[in-house]
Amino acid sequence: MFTPSFAFTREQEEFRAEVRAIASSDTVRRELSDAKKATPWRNPAGTYRALGKAGLLAPDWPAGYGGRGATIVESAIVAEEMSLAGIPDSARVNTIDNAGSTILAAGTEQQKSTHLPGMAAGERFGVVLYSEPEAGSDLGGLTTRADREGDGWRLTGEKIWNVGAPQAEFGICLARTGHGGSKYSGLSVFIAPLHVPGVEINEVSGFNPEAFNHVVFDGVRLAQDALVGEPGGGWQLINTALAVERTGVYFYGHAQRWLTLLTQCELPAGAVEQAQLLQTELDAARLLTWRCVDLLNHGEDAMTAAASAKWWTSELTGRVAELAWACREVFGTGSRADELINSLSEAPGLAIAGGTSEMMLATVSAALLDDVSEVTR
Repeated sequence: MFTPSFAFTREQEEFRAEVRAIASSDTVRRELSDAKKATPWRNPAGTYRALGKAGLLAPDWPAGYGGRGATIVESAIVAEEMSLAGIPDSARVNTIDNAGSTILAAGTEQQKSTHLPGMAAGERFGVVLYSEPEAGSDLGGLTTRADREGDGWRLTGEKIWNVGAPQAEFGICLARTGHGGSKYSGLSVFIAPLHVPGVEINEVSGFNPEAFNHVVFDGVRLAQDALVGEPGGGWQLINTALAVERTGVYFYGHAQRWLTLLTQCELPAGAVEQAQLLQTELDAARLLTWRCVDLLNHGEDAMTAAASAKWWTSELTGRVAELAWACREVFGTGSRADELINSLSEAPGLAIAGGTSEMMLATVSAALLDDVSEVTR
């Protein structure tokens, strides 16, 4: 199924089977059923703890921080299997792929030892605080600021479209600490506590199964060690952290799960043909996502390939959801029907998560233009 440059090892296949066994266990399935009956969905904390206890939430982290010292391939396997199993995975993406990867890459030893073990165990959750009411896709326009005050910082501003803030202990917050030659200069990353005076969290009205939140920081005092990495180094840091999410593995998993559930129904003839075409596209998309993972695993530049994969796979979630909606009369009742109906409200958020489709296409087009310039010189 894969190109000659990539294939899973026997150990990685065994690892996948281990993840799948937990994801398909009766205990996990019962909790997921209850979590998805809630409005909005509840975070399946027991499922996360079960994966964490087995060292499966962050397998590529060092053992001392709760991982297995494995590779990004094993981490991507977890992402794929969770989404294929229908486990709400925003808490894992935000906590492990984004917040955890940021701290692991640039945090101090104190920051790592304080935060990472609990995150890997599924006992401590983080949330990503990048987007703002007036700065969504283009973070260069953000206005949240962190001002120096004594030996610490004072954080002021608003963040929106984040998932899981009420349950999270902290947010990885991008704030402006200065200015430079580019609008992306002077951005810094902070570990911001969410349940302290001066923080207000409100739910944003919408139809996404997992509620979006609006977080306001009203002059919140941050200690000196809240800064992750160097002042002004935030833009490069968050783009590095988003690399795993943008491989498209978990977007593919969502689309594949929905299409699998859909094809278990008795579809009209025209829908059968559409489903077959979508499956062909999904098969190709999976090859692309795992090529991106392989590039990252070998330390190669995967930015353009990942932008392509993220765009394609997240757009596929919308197209599968549209087909599901068109065929809703054949669903009947039960959990499968509920999940397929929910796909239409979940898919739009996936097209935004990790960067909008417009941003991904801009990245790809810029790379193509650079290639053309090199050829014509």
